[in-house]
Parts: sequence; structure tokens; C-alpha cells
Amino acid sequence: MEKLKVYAGEMATRHLSGDSVISSIVFTVSTSDVPFAGTDANVYINCGSLGTYFLNTADEDDFEVGDTRNYMFESNFTLNELRKATIELGHDNTGKSPGWHVSNVSFHIKLKESSLTYLYKHWGEIGWLAKNEGPYFTTVVEMQEGS
Repeated sequence: MEKLKVYAGEMATRHLSGDSVISSIVFTVSTSDVPFAGTDANVYINCGSLGTYFLNTADEDDFEVGDTRNYMFESNFTLNELRKATIELGHDNTGKSPGWHVSNVSFHIKLKESSLTYLYKHWGEIGWLAKNEGPYFTTVVEMQEGS
């Protein structure tokens, strides 16, 4: 499996205590507006020991050309745990058209003790994952904090 590393700095959460408990996390994923950018594969975001989140809207065709979708999940881990996690975006390379061109991904978090939502990280111009040309190969984007 090939890995592509994409870097982004921590955004609006630097001033927050690492012991803060995250009540929910929202992944916003945008598929590029280029030919054949959409995918029929099963997409996920893996946050290591914090869990794997499968991004799927029931009875809808996710990740079409030019789409932007939000996926919200409840959580119960701390900001420090998220900061230490290796975050990967990937898919299982299944379906009629598994190739996927990703425009950008962002994470927003909501803390248990706050009504505010914070932008945690934003990655842009990710590119192809499992390029839609033969032979197929699986690519996982490892999304980490830049130096």
C-alpha cells in the first residue's frame, strides 16, 4: 500500500487545554471538481487507537465530483489524545469506480464544556487516492501536523 503524507498545522485549538474532552468531531470532505474525481469505494478516516470512522450517508451517493459532505461523530477522547493520533484518510478500493480525487479535508471539534465548534486541522489539495487507471493500487493519505 502506498502512502502519501499531507501536512497541516493545528488551527484554532492551540490555546485549548489538552485535557479537554471532545464531545463530537465533524469531518468535512470535499471531492475535487475534475473528471472522474468521484469514488464508489467505502471511505474512512482512521484515528489510530481512537477509532476508525466510515464516511457514508445512508441511501445517498457520497463523494461525487465537486461534492462537499459533513460527517459528525460523537467522541469521548481528549484533545491530547487526538493530537497524538496518526490520522489516515483512505478507502477500500471497491466499487465500479474506486479512483478518488480529494480536494480537501477538515476536522472541527466540539468540547464537552463548550458550545463552540473549533477548527482542528484543514488539509488542502490532497489529490488522487487509488488513481482511476489500471492497474489499481491503494493509496492512504497520512495527515499529520507540519513542522
